[in-house]
This record gives sequence, C-alpha cells and structure tokens, in this order.
Amino acid sequence: MFRPLATSGLALVLGAGPILAEVTPAQVWETFRQSYENMGYQVEVGSQDTAGNNLTLSDIRVTNDGSGDGRFLFVVPRLEMSQTGGGDVRSVVEGPMTLEARNTTPEGEDVGFTMSVDLPGNEVVTSGTPKEMRHRYSIPTVTMTGQALDDVNQTPVTLALTDVQGTQTTERTAEGGFRNALDATADSLQAEINATGPSPDAPDGAGTDSFAATVRIADLSVAGSTVLPDGGAEFGDNPAAALRAGFDADGTIGMGTLNINFQSSVTAEDGGVEDAEGSIAAETGELSMAMSDEGMSYSGTTTGVTTRITSDDMPFPLAYGVERNSFGLQIPVTASDEEQPFALSYLLQGLTLDDALWQSLDPQSTLPREPANLVIDVEGQAVLSRDLLDPEAMSAPDAAPTPDDGSAQDQMPFQPRSLTINDISLDALGATADLSGSLTFGDDPSKPAGSITGTFSGINGLLDNLVKMGIVPQDQLMAPRMMIAMFARPVEGKPDQLQTELEFRDDGSIFANGQQVK
Repeated sequence: MFRPLATSGLALVLGAGPILAEVTPAQVWETFRQSYENMGYQVEVGSQDTAGNNLTLSDIRVTNDGSGDGRFLFVVPRLEMSQTGGGDVRSVVEGPMTLEARNTTPEGEDVGFTMSVDLPGNEVVTSGTPKEMRHRYSIPTVTMTGQALDDVNQTPVTLALTDVQGTQTTERTAEGGFRNALDATADSLQAEINATGPSPDAPDGAGTDSFAATVRIADLSVAGSTVLPDGGAEFGDNPAAALRAGFDADGTIGMGTLNINFQSSVTAEDGGVEDAEGSIAAETGELSMAMSDEGMSYSGTTTGVTTRITSDDMPFPLAYGVERNSFGLQIPVTASDEEQPFALSYLLQGLTLDDALWQSLDPQSTLPREPANLVIDVEGQAVLSRDLLDPEAMSAPDAAPTPDDGSAQDQMPFQPRSLTINDISLDALGATADLSGSLTFGDDPSKPAGSITGTFSGINGLLDNLVKMGIVPQDQLMAPRMMIAMFARPVEGKPDQLQTELEFRDDGSIFANGQQVK
C-alpha cells in the first residue's frame, strides 16, 4: 500500500528545490503547481512575499485526496528564491521539512510513518528557459528522522546522506505535461532502525521484542527520467489510466560497498529470550526499473555478497558467500489483443558455504564443495486481456469455455503464446543439469507444443554420495533410478552423462526420447 506513497515522498524531498526553481517568481509557482498536480497532488501555500525579483513561499503543503493509497502530507516550511547575476535563480529551503503518510489495513488498523527532513546548507541554481530548465543542486547533508505511526510498536528511524550533488532537467512537453531527468550522487548513506514492541508469543504478554539495524552504503548514485502527462491521470489512484495517458518512468540506483549489521531479541512462548545477530556485506550493487504502456521491468545485481547470522536457537552460524547475484523481470501491463514480450532471468554465481556449515551437513567431506551456480533465462510472448495495474479489471471474472468439457471458468488475464528456454542450468554438489528449448501455446496453455532438451552429469555419483552420507537408504534408490532411466538415456562413451528430449504435442501427449509418457 505504501510503496507509491514512499516513492513519491522521496521524490518530493529530493526534488523540492529543483522543481520549485524557475526564471521568475510567477514561473516558479506555475511550474510547482502543474508538476505536482500532474502527479495527482494538491498544492497549497500559507503565504508568499514578492520583493523585486525575489520570492519567498511559506508553509507549502503538498497532499493527496486521501483515497486509494492512503493519506499523504509533505510540508516545506519556507522556500526562498532569488535572482543571481547572469539570469540564474538560486533556491534555498529553510527549516526542516515534514513528510507523513497514513493508511488503513484491510483489518482496520491505522499504519504509517512521520519523518522530519533537514537540508542544512542546501542550494539549487537554475538556468535555462521557462520551457526547459536545468537545475544544479548541492546539499552537504540530508538528515531524515522519524518513526512509525503505531500506538503499540516504536520504530525510530534515522537516515543521513552526505555530499549530495546532481542535476535535474525539467521540460514542458507539447501535450502540457512534464518530462524530468535526474542524475545525482552521494558520498555515503547511513540508516539506523530501532524497533521495540510487545512480544505476541510471551506468556501473559510480559515480554518485549526488539530489533536494531545499521545500514551503510558508499558511493550512492541515482539516475532516471519521468514523463508526467497532462490531464490529471494520477498514477497512484489509477496506474492503468496514467500509463495509457503517457506516463513513463525509468530509473537506476547504484552503490559501492554495502554493510548491514543487525541484532534482535525475541521472547519465546516459555518466557525465554532468543537473541540473534548478523551481518550482510556487498562490494557493489545496482537496481533498475522501467514502466510505461509497453511494459514493466525490474532488474538488479549484487557482487561480492557475504552473509553471517548467529542465533541462540542455531547450533552453528549460518554463513555463506555469493560471487554474483542478479535477477531480471519483464512483463506487459497494458491489455492488448496483440502479443507482448515477457522475460525472467536469475543468476546465482559462486555460492560458497562456511566451513562450519559444511561440517554440520557433511562431516566426512563426502560431497564436492566447489562453488555452486544457478542460471535461469526464459522469455516469450503473451496476450494480456486485462490491464495488470487496474484492480477492478483484474478482479472481474472473465468466463471462457474450456477446450475439454466446454464448462465456464475464470480465464487468467495472462495467456502465454510462446516460451523460449534460453538456459536453465544448475551446477552443485558434483552434478550438473542444462535445459533449453521452446514451446508454443494455443487457447489451452496446458497443452503446449514444442520440445525441451536437457543434459545431465554426475547424477548417479550424487545419489551414491547421498547413500554414503545416510541421507537416502540404499534400498530406496531403485525408484529414482528407474525414473531417470524413463526420461533420460546415457550418452555414448560418457557413462555418467545423460541426455533427454521431451516432445510436447498439441493433442496433450508428451514423449521422452521418442517414448510416449503421457
């Protein structure tokens, strides 16, 4: 519920200076109002004072209408804008700003957060024309302090950014909307969270749970662009309509080293206290997103990840490392009779376990301990019959006859038409598996047509090792070996390598290596 509010709130905090700055006071106000009204907010100003070419605005309040994603409030106590030599405009926010969001859960519980944002020494210098402006801003320190709006739990949060530098361009589109582009960096980010509250498992309610965490990120960067269409298409209230009206957004967040440390204390049902602590570190990271009427995509990558967790209820630490971890997702969001692309990818490269963990799992060193790898890379085409981001459309039943018996059923709005398996592979514990192939789908997605091929090695050796470790009894190996023999055949000259070809026919039958299995 709060994702749109939190995202919009952060954009308001970091973009308040640039959006408000303009060549003249009148243009400043017009740009401010239209930009945020195009995002679906209402803008009010307590007072304004014009002195020559300077403008001072006090008690600027940005709110939403309280429907859809909850209630939102952003307050800028004072904004001073002054003309500089050469036609530029200098804007400065004076005093801490306030950011507040509230919502009601389906159970009727009020939730939310309040945050104070301070930007000491901030400055924005704007140049350009009323139709296209360039804002250069410098903020030595951004400090955000606040807590959850909860009558039971206490969750103070402190966040600090240092040496924020960047540029933002604001351009009016021919249709009357705005196109914004942002490129910013920060030397470091540090966040601290301290949460306490009554333990739900403690006897007689006489217990308190707590959680504390510190997050440190170096070399933070943010880059992206947004097209806000004119006409009041509010993304928060009606994302599908906003996308059809021309809403378009993309962004990338990058970081250098990441360090997270946390501690927790939980009261158990028997009254005892279970303590845990842990750390997560990474060398680099990146997260990207894009959204338009052509689809939505997310992707992320981290490198050099190490994780270590200890707990009173664990006999040994949970510790592991990952050389590289990435994911990607692309899906259509706007209904169309035409086929649209989708894709899913995942990479886990160089997974290693701590020696203490290996010792507990395999004390005799029976299994190979080389780093494990997993790859998933699939793509295809699908027809989306309803707007994915329209809750009313997605909840409406779409009765369609089934090919088998003609009875009516709720048809899934996402109908695949083709699927290509570029690569699904696993390399772990001395065994490997590789799959690839392609399938096509008609009106009944349960009856694809096409083929999938696979190669496997080390499977029999892995089964033998599991028997040596006592995980699988010897007399229970017959069933899995018979299943393997049914779907795979040995590769000539390579006794420990198997291959299979699964053929799917449009009548619903399936053949494995030429033998019908369904």
